[in-house]
Amino acid sequence: MRKIKINRRKFLKDFSKWTLLLVINQILLSKKIFAKQKPKVVIIGLGFGGATCVKYLSNFSQILDLIVIEKNAKIQTCPFSNLVIANVMDYQEIIFKPKINPKIKFNRNNVKFIDPQKKKIVFHNKDFVNYDFLILSPGIGFKSNQISGYSVDDSSHIPHCWDGEKKILEFKRRLSSLENNSKIIISAPDYPYRCPPAPYERASMIAYYLKRKSLKFKILIFDSKNSFTKKEIFLEEWKKEYEDSIQWINRDEGGRVVSLDQRNGLIKTTNGEKFKGDFIHIIPEQKASNLLSSSNLINNDWCKINPMTFELNGYKDLFVVGDSIDAGDMPKSAFSANSQAKILSINLINLILQKDFINPVFLNTCYSFSSKDRAFSIAAWYKLNSKKDRIVSLGSRQSDIHSTNDQRYEESLHAYGWYETITKYLYS
Repeated sequence: MRKIKINRRKFLKDFSKWTLLLVINQILLSKKIFAKQKPKVVIIGLGFGGATCVKYLSNFSQILDLIVIEKNAKIQTCPFSNLVIANVMDYQEIIFKPKINPKIKFNRNNVKFIDPQKKKIVFHNKDFVNYDFLILSPGIGFKSNQISGYSVDDSSHIPHCWDGEKKILEFKRRLSSLENNSKIIISAPDYPYRCPPAPYERASMIAYYLKRKSLKFKILIFDSKNSFTKKEIFLEEWKKEYEDSIQWINRDEGGRVVSLDQRNGLIKTTNGEKFKGDFIHIIPEQKASNLLSSSNLINNDWCKINPMTFELNGYKDLFVVGDSIDAGDMPKSAFSANSQAKILSINLINLILQKDFINPVFLNTCYSFSSKDRAFSIAAWYKLNSKKDRIVSLGSRQSDIHSTNDQRYEESLHAYGWYETITKYLYS
């Protein structure tokens, strides 16, 4: 991993100033325009990507008609859900009821499919909405038939809790029933998937929860990969906090799970070995949201987009942001979606105003917890390649593997602060 010497706080401050200046300039310019008919911009999904677009584009109600479509009355965030599992945070602390600007039309409905030729969005109740520009922030979908005997729709299995659906309480209920000397099995998916370090943070927070209950336990992480982000820090933290209670098995060591026997509590790996567990947690392989494939907008697992504008390849005026896209070197994370959505929104306004597109710069910071007061992070910066058709990394910087207890604690405060700030900005 290439390291770069950049002051992260200064970069974030400068990036925010740059974005703010662009917003102010566009708002001033838009006030000089009096369109006879406002273009209709529809945003589907109020996750971090969609909510960022709403927040930004609501500044331009004088030149566009903004409609927001979201099937849920309340948003449950994936970030910090692992802390809810560990009883570090209350469930209600990751639930938000978006407060929509009164200038924006809000439609709580479930989209069935999108017709890009007619620029039409059809709902399950057969109502529909037309659009001039459509922004999709639909989250992720899950692959089927990857592990024999496992289905994301089977309620007898431990909920994966990877999509913002409200099954965390069921996950916690089953976790709380574990007794002394329990064995927990976690199956981690292959790349790409939402939030690369999250399976290992989840293992950490399950360990923290069981340790707080004074229970002895063993967590086995069977991985479809041979490495993972922040691996060395996680391994060091596990040794420090949980001794030998967490074991990671990589793909070459037989870490890929191929079948699940739910009745007998058994998994089988690629090398034919079987392992018995009291709590078997499968994190499924992932793909773009089902809405995209059911609307015949994509034929592959992920959306190919123009990274300058986030327009979906082959479909004019239809944009996709967040976890469903192939974002080049950028990981699938809430921070990435927020960064991408800012650029999408800025260049959409430039398109409407018939101005030149900005050449984007992106950033991502990802915090992970190993216990309640111990966190560490990785930050990375991105730009477009010379052909302007792919997002590439400028480099990254991560926490020191040998950080002191005070430094880990300070990073945990930064993480809590980031989450509080961004959720307050997007949903209040």
